[in-house]
Amino acid sequence: MSRWPRAILALALILALVRFVRLSHWSLWLDEALTWTDGHVGLEGGEIRNPAGYKLIAWAVKVTGGVPDEFALRILPAIVGFACVPLTWFAFKRFAGEKRAACAALLVAVSAWHVYWSQNARFYTFAQAVTLIGAGIYLSALTRGKTLRAFVGLVVVAAGAAFHPSVVFLLPALVVTPFVLSFLGVQLDPAARKVAWRCLAGAALVALVGASWAFEAWNTYRIQKGLAALSDIGASLSHYVKTTGFFVTPLLFVGALCGAVMAQKRRDRAGLFLLVVVVICLGCALIAALVVRVSAQYVFFLLPWIALLACTPIPREADPPAEPESQRFSSAASTAYMALLVIPALVTTVLYLTVRKGERPEWRDAYDLVWNERREGDLVLGMHAAVGEYYLSPRTVQLRYPMQIGWLDYFHSFEPRAWAKYPRRAWYVVNPEEYLDWQPEHAAAFQRFLREECRLVKVFPLYVESRDLSVWVYLRE
Repeated sequence: MSRWPRAILALALILALVRFVRLSHWSLWLDEALTWTDGHVGLEGGEIRNPAGYKLIAWAVKVTGGVPDEFALRILPAIVGFACVPLTWFAFKRFAGEKRAACAALLVAVSAWHVYWSQNARFYTFAQAVTLIGAGIYLSALTRGKTLRAFVGLVVVAAGAAFHPSVVFLLPALVVTPFVLSFLGVQLDPAARKVAWRCLAGAALVALVGASWAFEAWNTYRIQKGLAALSDIGASLSHYVKTTGFFVTPLLFVGALCGAVMAQKRRDRAGLFLLVVVVICLGCALIAALVVRVSAQYVFFLLPWIALLACTPIPREADPPAEPESQRFSSAASTAYMALLVIPALVTTVLYLTVRKGERPEWRDAYDLVWNERREGDLVLGMHAAVGEYYLSPRTVQLRYPMQIGWLDYFHSFEPRAWAKYPRRAWYVVNPEEYLDWQPEHAAAFQRFLREECRLVKVFPLYVESRDLSVWVYLRE
C-alpha cells in the first residue's frame, strides 16, 4: 500500500474508535430490549428465521459477566462496527483502487448513522461485515477470473442473511450487474465475463434450493410488518425514503451523484458497477416497501457501497490517466473534495455523541423517575413498556409481556380512559413521536386527556432535526 492510502486508512481507524465512546451511556430503546427477550423466547418458539445475531449477543452478555446491561448488549455490535471500517478497504481495494477504498473507509468511519447502529444491540453491523467480506472475495475473483473464489464470495454474502434477510438484495445485484454493464456498452474482461455467466447459472440453482427458506423468512416478516391496507402503501414508501435520508445525507448524496456522473463520463467500470449495485439494492428495498414496512437500516449493508461511489471522482493511483485532463481531479482538488464530505460528517458525529444524546429517548431516566416517586398501588402505563420492564427487572426474558408496566401504544390507546374511571393514581410515560403511528383521532383524544386530567411531572427534552425524541411523564392523581 502506498503512503497516502495508508495514512487515510490509519486516520479512519482512529476516528472509528468513537463507536466505543459513551457506549453504555444511552438508554436502551424498544428494539434493543426486544433483542434480549427474543433471543430467548423467540428462538425457542421458532418465530425467528435469522438467529445468528441473537445468539452472538447472548454470548457476549455471558462473556461480560451475565448481566444484560447496555455495555454487554452493545459491545459486540460496536466491535464489529469498528471492523467494518478496515473491511470496507479490504472489500474494495483491488476492485476500485487502494486510495478510493481508503477514502470510502474514512467516510464510513465518520458516519453518525454508522456509529448509531454500531452502538445498538441489533445485528446490522454483523450483516454489513459479512457482506463486505463476501463482496471483497467476489469482486477480487471477478477481476482475476477465478470462478470458484467468486462462488465462495457469493456464499459468504448469502450467509449475511443469517443476521438480516434483506442482505439477499445484494446477491442478485452482484450477479446481474455485469450483464447490465454489458447492456450499457461497458464490457468486462473476457475472464470476468466467463465468471459472471457461471455465477449466474450457479445463483439460479442456489435460488431454487434456498427458495423455501427465503419464502418462510419473508412470510414471517410480512406477518410481523405487513401493511394492513392499500392506503398504507404511501406511508410505507414515505417512511422508507425519509429514513434513507438519515444516512444518505445531502452531502453524501451529492458526492454519490458526482461519482455517478464521473463514472459515466470516464466509462469507469468500477464506478458504473457500484452505481448499478446501489440502484438495484435500493430498488429492491423500494419494491419491498410496497408490501411491508421497510426502514433504511435494512439496507445498512449498502452504506460502504454508497461511500465508495462518492469516492469515484478520486483518481485511482495505479491507473494511467486515460481520461482527459479536464475530467481529472488534481491532488489538491481530491483533498478538498474529501474534506467537504468528511468534515461535516465528523461534526454530525460529534453532535451525536454530545447534544443529540445518542439520538435515544431517555427512557431509563423517565422510568427511574416514575419508579422512585410512585406509591404502592399506582398504575404505570408507558410507551416502549418493554424498555421500562427491562430497567425494573433486567434479568427477565419476558419483556414482550411486561408485568409491572402496561403497554401504551396504538393497540391500547383506549385503555387509559378505561383506567381513569377508577380512583387510582396513574403514571403515563410518553414520547410525542409515537403518536404518528396512532389513528389521528385516537392520538388527539389521548393528548387531550393528558392535558385536561393529568399533571406534567417532568420532560426529558431531545429534539433531533425533524424528530421529537423527548419523553414526557404525566401523573393522574
